[in-house]
Amino acid sequence: MGSNPTGPSFKVLDFYLSVKKDNLLSKRSISLWQATAIGLGNIIGAGIFVLAGSVIHQAGPGAIISFLITAVLAVTVALNSAELSSKIVSHGGLYSFAKETMGEAMGFIVGWLRAISYAIATSAVALGFSSYLLTMLGISSINYEILLAIVLMAFAVFLNYIGINVVADIEEVLVILTAGGLVMFIILSLIYGKWIPTRFTPLIPHGYFSIIQSASLAFFAYSGFNTVATLTPEIVHGRKNAPKAIILSLGISTVLYLLVVAGMIALMPWQLYSVTADPLLEALNFSKAPLFVDRIIGIIAVVATVTVTLSLIVAGSRTLLQMSDDGLLPKTLGKEDSPKRAVLLIGIIAIISVFLGNIQYIALASNFGVIFSYAITGLAVYIVRKRKIEGPFNSPLYPYVQIISILLSILVMLALGTQALYIGSVTIIAGMFLYVLEKEEIGLLDKQKRL
Repeated sequence: MGSNPTGPSFKVLDFYLSVKKDNLLSKRSISLWQATAIGLGNIIGAGIFVLAGSVIHQAGPGAIISFLITAVLAVTVALNSAELSSKIVSHGGLYSFAKETMGEAMGFIVGWLRAISYAIATSAVALGFSSYLLTMLGISSINYEILLAIVLMAFAVFLNYIGINVVADIEEVLVILTAGGLVMFIILSLIYGKWIPTRFTPLIPHGYFSIIQSASLAFFAYSGFNTVATLTPEIVHGRKNAPKAIILSLGISTVLYLLVVAGMIALMPWQLYSVTADPLLEALNFSKAPLFVDRIIGIIAVVATVTVTLSLIVAGSRTLLQMSDDGLLPKTLGKEDSPKRAVLLIGIIAIISVFLGNIQYIALASNFGVIFSYAITGLAVYIVRKRKIEGPFNSPLYPYVQIISILLSILVMLALGTQALYIGSVTIIAGMFLYVLEKEEIGLLDKQKRL
């Protein structure tokens, strides 16, 4: 990001890195509360607006447990990331943590998977945008939904291609808007929902494995907390405040998520949820909430999905750019106009990904790279401890937190489904092929120079 633009979250607005580098690196200007707001902004994005209904469809009232499981996993990964960010100060986030502790081959795998995950996630979020917008317009058409999603992604690619500058103040406003929308939804659920036992029973209608499967989908809504780790160099007292901001933002978002999911079940029977991209509007429409309220939530969801679509393309392209700068991808991506080439590549992958299936399949495929990269954070902490690298924050309950993070990551990853595992495996193989080719090219260039 920046010179190291590889933030790990799904909603990386990456505002600091789109501002002049000199201003960024000359001073530390992000406060603890700004960093917390950034973390919240990256967590509370399109995921909860788009995928909560699919989680309820798959797990019933047990969706609440699924979100709790993902919260536990996120907490363990957050503690790992907090320790790593306090000891390895870099914009690269998980990519840099893997590269510094396990070598450039593992760093490449993590960076490559995350870049592809950003691209695939872009299509899922864009589908959420089109679904909310079309529902507000009273139009129901899968063809229009796909077309509108492609139009949004193409527009986002265009904006990123010509260059955009976003500052921290805008991010804070967006945090207030999206978090405020969720708070409004929770209040509405208390007014219009039916908080009766029959809405929440049976708790686990589809078996215990459905809870884990749903957790693998729900993780899409949590994946932004690690963005703060990439901004450690710009945070005031970053080694101390970055870990605090990660944990604070994760705690606040978890409470909001649990209340939103419970509110959705109170507003509409869990049996009626399906794999749609606008579940909050479905719940409000079913409960006969006032039309103006429906419109407000819809507008907030549309704004959130547009913002995340733009952010994901920035994050994916900058991940590729950083890997190129580090010599892990072709140098053609590292030239002066490289952001444009990387943006186009991410945009093309994103548009193709919209045809992978319904929004649930797309999100699960995207989650593969995210959860894989999170699984290695526990191992990275172990390596850092063995090397006796000092920092102001150490994860509590070492090594139990790290063991839980690894085991739970593997469990959730296995529950992603065969399609997601297949796409993830193909992505790793393709990435390693590129890595070997790049290494051979570097070797040939070095040989020619010596001759």
